Amino acid sequence: MNKEFSTFKNVANINVAAAGLFTLLLINFSFDISLLAFPMALVYSGILYFLLYKKIFKETDGAKAFAVLKLIQYLPYFLLICFILRRAGKNGTPYVYDLITVLLWAVIFVTSLILSNRMGEKHIKTLSEGWAVKPQFKKPKGTARILYEAVDWLDALIWAIFTVMLFQIFVFQLYEIPSESMVPTFLVKDRVIVSKIDCGPKFPLTNIGLPDLRKYKRGQTIVLRNPHYSLDRKSEVKTVTSQLIYMLTFMTVNINKDADGELKADPLVKRICGVPGEQLVMQDGKLYARTRQHDFEEVPLDNKYATWNLNELSNSIKNKVQSFPLSSSEYEQLLEFEDYRRNYDLKVAEFRAKEIVRSMNLYTSNVKTSGNFSVPSNFEYLLFFNASQIAYDVITKKGGVEWFTDFMTSWIDSKYNERDVYSEANYRLNVITKITFGNIILRTAELIKSGTHESDWKNDKQILEQYELANKINGYIQVHLDQRNMPLFPENDEKGNPQYIPSNCYFMMGDNRFNSLDLRHSYDQFEKALTTDDKNSVTYYSIMKPQYVNKRYIIGKPVYRFWPATRRGKV
Repeated sequence: MNKEFSTFKNVANINVAAAGLFTLLLINFSFDISLLAFPMALVYSGILYFLLYKKIFKETDGAKAFAVLKLIQYLPYFLLICFILRRAGKNGTPYVYDLITVLLWAVIFVTSLILSNRMGEKHIKTLSEGWAVKPQFKKPKGTARILYEAVDWLDALIWAIFTVMLFQIFVFQLYEIPSESMVPTFLVKDRVIVSKIDCGPKFPLTNIGLPDLRKYKRGQTIVLRNPHYSLDRKSEVKTVTSQLIYMLTFMTVNINKDADGELKADPLVKRICGVPGEQLVMQDGKLYARTRQHDFEEVPLDNKYATWNLNELSNSIKNKVQSFPLSSSEYEQLLEFEDYRRNYDLKVAEFRAKEIVRSMNLYTSNVKTSGNFSVPSNFEYLLFFNASQIAYDVITKKGGVEWFTDFMTSWIDSKYNERDVYSEANYRLNVITKITFGNIILRTAELIKSGTHESDWKNDKQILEQYELANKINGYIQVHLDQRNMPLFPENDEKGNPQYIPSNCYFMMGDNRFNSLDLRHSYDQFEKALTTDDKNSVTYYSIMKPQYVNKRYIIGKPVYRFWPATRRGKV
């Protein structure tokens, strides 16, 4: 036996032993898809063992060398598929169990590479010295050549599949931008290469993998798993499968869909806006951050990336943008409204609220009431929409004036409370809404008292002016409030003490803030008070539910845009 062959046998023994132990660790008794893992691995490993030990080691039959070579080459990939199947079932596996299995797979992978190299055409002659039957790697001729070429092409395809799978798991991933949340950095259908190798890639369905070596900073674009979706084994199996199919079909087939058949927004591409040790707040499109050492300061870097008015982009980018949330004039009107709210005089508002209440009491002092007043919803839109009916009920129903008085003045005692910029802005927004609503109610009461027919109310100049402002208020609250701003995050504890983003956790947003459903938001609406400093606060439907994510959700960093060709280049 030559030295080359002896070394080959030693490496093969390690390879087969590791494969045997790996196969044993796939045993389980759950009646689901995971039950297939063990028999599949057992059959494959058994065939390899038989051919390797009986035909190669014992009989030195080189005629089976090509078959053994292919079995060895495919062994780690086939066992990886079995590994995924085993962990796709209902019952999970402990961390230590996964760790041992992954280490065995690594041994199988490395030894398979060594054995494949030793059995290649360049080394097989030295390896097979003294064999009873010499290996033959000659291509057949005639009709057999066609079959050979077909098998060769199939072999190349399978190799491509397995290579793509490994690269997709550990090295890089191709990603197509699905939305305009990152305009102008990325446009819909931009295709990028996402580097994963330094972001702690993990073995499928486990927490075992390479260490996370990347240092994340504010302003970096990253690709992350969407924390709004479940990350259980079932969904992860579907994700791994869909990503593989996505890459093998050159990003044309995406089966990563939710229960309704809609494509999942997963993964996401966002920009890091908050880092460990910070508490954040955003108001009127400006992000502020504080730490334990420093009070709130504006974050200049966020202003560099945050895009609010897409109309200011260059024509080359604007022509490719599909949706413009606001026109230039609408954006200017938004800024004017925010300026109006910032400069709103609360002392004047207090005087006006009391004057409205005093006037309403005068109008109803001699009015006979019948029936009990039904308290209306504090939902902002419904207050304005039902103002005429509310005004009539306040005048004619028992308890109406009492409710109106309490509603219009319940904010006054807290007007000097200390608040952060977000809470102060929403407090003022609540007061503006109430005063506007009160003006409409008062004027409607005047028209009722004067006997003006209801059909003429809509043409009343004072009511038209108030409803013009009400439309601005409603548009801001219902459309822009949760896109333009963000409350203290993480929120203070019950005693008012600041809380901060924990270590290894980050907060992300999209650059196109008016068109980005990001980590500020929930996928579900809920009714929320504008302020906690008013027991009768106006409410609105909010999707505001900011969250940070642990860096384990980060799967990579976009490094190169390769399509479209006109915009290709480093990200």
